[in-house]
This record gives sequence, structure tokens and C-alpha cells, in this order.
Amino acid sequence: MKKIILCLLALVAFAVPRVQAQNQFRNGDVLEMRLSGPPEEFTREFNIVLTVDEGGVTLPLIGRVAAAGMTSSALAASIERRLKEAKIFTIANVNINSNSGKDRIVIVGGSVRQPGKQPWIPDLTLTGAISGAGGPSDFAKDTMKIIRAGRAVTYSRKAIKKNPGTDPKVEPGDIIEQEGE
Repeated sequence: MKKIILCLLALVAFAVPRVQAQNQFRNGDVLEMRLSGPPEEFTREFNIVLTVDEGGVTLPLIGRVAAAGMTSSALAASIERRLKEAKIFTIANVNINSNSGKDRIVIVGGSVRQPGKQPWIPDLTLTGAISGAGGPSDFAKDTMKIIRAGRAVTYSRKAIKKNPGTDPKVEPGDIIEQEGE
């Protein structure tokens, strides 16, 4: 009897469809939007590539739509709703494709033991990224840099060690440099 119950439970576990976890959008993520339903001549301007900035994306005719923290399906539903509420389309099927998970990397270089690309994870800090690159080399100085959008900000390892709350968060696409001699 026990074996029969275990077999039934196993069958039920495999029969239930599994929901894949979707990444949530963050600033800097690139996504592709496709609109179907209405004739193509009316949807061309909505078949576009968008970048999430300041928590949202800007679309033709409807303006800003919040995107940060949303999954692809939630963002698609939000855009569909906005298009219908604005009476632009009565039928709007929005499809959002993203390769954001593939693009979420940071580059760590300079005086570290293992320079190169690292996957970005939420809550990654400057010292965490340097540690992920094997830590500072024997010739490393006290200073570290985060280069973001062409702007460099310098930090002190000793100061961060004294006050870990000042360890800055790293964002996807950042370049981290451990300065050395």
C-alpha cells in the first residue's frame, strides 16, 4: 500500500507542469517587443528593441511603462492593458523577449588573481566582485574603481573593511579595477 501511494505521488509530481522562474527586469536590461493581432501596417512602430532605464521603458503613443521588477509576461500584460485603455488597439498581443540573463556580467581586472568576466548576481558588491576574481594580488594597492557609463569612482579597501555598509553595489555591465603597483 505504501509503495502504491509513493508511486501515485511521484506520478502527480511529474504530471504537474513546472513553471520556469523568469528573470525580473532591471535598469540596463535590453528587451525586444513584438506586437501582433492588428494588421502589420499598424503594429510596425511597436516591434522595437527597448532598454529599461530609470525603472521603465518608453513606448510610442502610450509613453512610460514601469518595467523594473517585472517578468516578461507581467510587462507584456501591462503593455497590452495600456494599449487597450488608451483605445489604440482593441486586440493587442504583446510578446517580450529578453536575453538579460545572458548580459548580466561584470568585468574585473587590474591587480586581481583571476581577472575576467563574472556573472552578475543581485546584491553583488565591489569587494564581492574582487573576491570572486580571486582577491587582490600581492601587488594590489588600497584603491579600487567602479567604471560605469564611462565614469570612474574610486574606493578604499581599508575604509570599506572598517565600515562594510559603505561597500557599493555593482550593476550589470560595470568594469571593476583593482589598482596595483
